[in-house]
Amino acid sequence: MKLLLVDFYAVVHRARNALLRSGRELTTSLGVPVTGAYGFTNNLISQIKDLEPTHVAVCYDAGGNWRKEADAEYKANREPGPDADTFKLEARLVLDDILPAMGISSVGVFGYEADDSLYTLSKDAVDFDEVVIFTCDQDILQCVTDRVKVRLFNTAKKVSDMGPAEVQEKWGVKPQHIALVKALCGDGSDNIAGIRGIGPKTAAKIVCEGYGVLDNILSHPKVEKHKEKVKANLNLIRLTYVTELESADYSDFTLGDSTLENLKTVFEGLEFKALLKRLKSIGKTLQLSEA
Repeated sequence: MKLLLVDFYAVVHRARNALLRSGRELTTSLGVPVTGAYGFTNNLISQIKDLEPTHVAVCYDAGGNWRKEADAEYKANREPGPDADTFKLEARLVLDDILPAMGISSVGVFGYEADDSLYTLSKDAVDFDEVVIFTCDQDILQCVTDRVKVRLFNTAKKVSDMGPAEVQEKWGVKPQHIALVKALCGDGSDNIAGIRGIGPKTAAKIVCEGYGVLDNILSHPKVEKHKEKVKANLNLIRLTYVTELESADYSDFTLGDSTLENLKTVFEGLEFKALLKRLKSIGKTLQLSEA
């Protein structure tokens, strides 16, 4: 069995921006914006066709964030864009209408980020031969093991499949030590400041010299004066196990829990004409029943 886990908001954002950059801003005849909804849907279908998973779940941020409560500066650099309301509307179309019609479950737990849900579900999916996480976020590389791979969505037509060897080559450390590297050098995208003078390469060197052991790293001459800062950073950067998902029923993620007629109705309402032309092949990819 193969499980595909999808980082919802990250992929919607990337797919939407790819279409907008190409000059394709999509709306229905009634003026409903659907650029991100279409881009995400089309991309998800492509990934399912390529990877042929038996089970699929889409993870999203359900509101609240324990990290922001712990540190007011966390992601404080992310101001809502001018089209934030449009983005939210399109995201709701996917979560409320498109995914149910595709027979795909969505998972979100209040207070946690989608990253945490992805980490938890991938960690606990012990009955699966393979788990693939589809995302644009390199924080998710912390999840990589011999059984769990990450497919990074780089551009509209390019992805990178990351296993332990690829992570080691890119980061210079094992997947489970990426958080230690970022705790030292910081993460500008999340507004987490690192230690002045320590960049990614130096951080990776320090982590390797310390064998990935936190106490060894904290006692390094360049780090020992910044112990509390590094520990606070690590608390924010490390993915968190979501106890609310420890009893998740993975059978709920089995493909095929809808019908071709349901999908046709939703695609017609959103005027996804290109996808309607491929409806039968899409139905086969999603393992949907005819009636």
